Amino acid sequence: MATKLNLTRDQLATFLKTHEQIKQFEALFKTVDTIAPATDTSQLELLVVAPEALPNSNVQTDYIDFQSHPPHVSRVRRMAWNAEDQTADLGMEYGVVQQVGLEYYARVQNNTGSTIANGTVVGFAGASTDSALSIAPYIADGSQPSLYIVGVMTHDLPDTGEKGYCTAWGHVRGINTTAFALGDVLYVSPTVAGAFTNVKPTAPNNVIPIAAVLRVGASDGEIFVRPTIEQQRYYGDFNKTADQSPAVTNTAYALTFDNTRIANGVSIGSPASRIVVSQSGLYQFNATVQISSGNSSAKNVYVWFRKNGTDVPNSTRLVTIDSNNGYIPIAIIEAYSLEANAYVELMFASTDTAITIDNVAATAFAPAAPAAVLSVTQLQQ
Repeated sequence: MATKLNLTRDQLATFLKTHEQIKQFEALFKTVDTIAPATDTSQLELLVVAPEALPNSNVQTDYIDFQSHPPHVSRVRRMAWNAEDQTADLGMEYGVVQQVGLEYYARVQNNTGSTIANGTVVGFAGASTDSALSIAPYIADGSQPSLYIVGVMTHDLPDTGEKGYCTAWGHVRGINTTAFALGDVLYVSPTVAGAFTNVKPTAPNNVIPIAAVLRVGASDGEIFVRPTIEQQRYYGDFNKTADQSPAVTNTAYALTFDNTRIANGVSIGSPASRIVVSQSGLYQFNATVQISSGNSSAKNVYVWFRKNGTDVPNSTRLVTIDSNNGYIPIAIIEAYSLEANAYVELMFASTDTAITIDNVAATAFAPAAPAAVLSVTQLQQ
């Protein structure tokens, strides 16, 4: 009686390496059964019952089906289906379980001298010799660029030189969120390093929206991390509260400033006529100079900008004043592209020495009028 080659795919897989080989053997068996039904199958049967081949680390297959609700325990290198999040879980170090495709991590290293806790906001703190990204708790008080933000730690990372995981996009669980309400948008705190606030900061602090609250709890709180990073723009607002007069006619003098009202990345330099920018970019300079006259003779007063010690072409504004003890302002607005640590000065000159860049004291009904006011705003990085 003819014997057919009724070998299953599982049996063939014991001695064939690829899915394509299995399909070719199945086609061969069909052909043999058709043209030689009495073929002796003893040799093939010996292959089936032969000792199992040694494990092969290479697997080639069309697809992998995970059990929808596997009874598994997460561990390093283990992957299984997550029915709740409808994606695969990947077990990693420190008990971290990544939801594949739904979370993105940065591989980071802690060299701060103390453990960085799960849920801590961290920023760039340098790089180590083994190509590791060093991080530290980040504070949004304007002392660090917004671009230094990295994300939120997704586990406790000891100061051991080992590398761990920071969530750059995705869920962070198991943290205390009782200070917030469900759905709150969280910003990086400008007062506590590594912390959150649900109150939007304002200048000179960094404004970095970083997460939203998904679950409120003392130990099972959950947030979704998505840092929104805008490059920080720098600014300064300065005034001059002391009078200044020209000693010689038709001679350039630099106005000095003695008061900073608010500033970040722009400062009064040395000498005090220099307004220095710490970062390169396009800056707008808005100046108002208040002039008083000491006699009724007509006199011209010139105001202009110098950049890095050189007069800026076509930047002069001038007025004619002839009122004794009267006041007149000059306003000047210019925009300059500056390199880091460049400086700008506000210059003036007069055809008569009987003028004063004049600071007027406060009255009972009005605040003081500074001799000069200069506002600097970065328009573009």
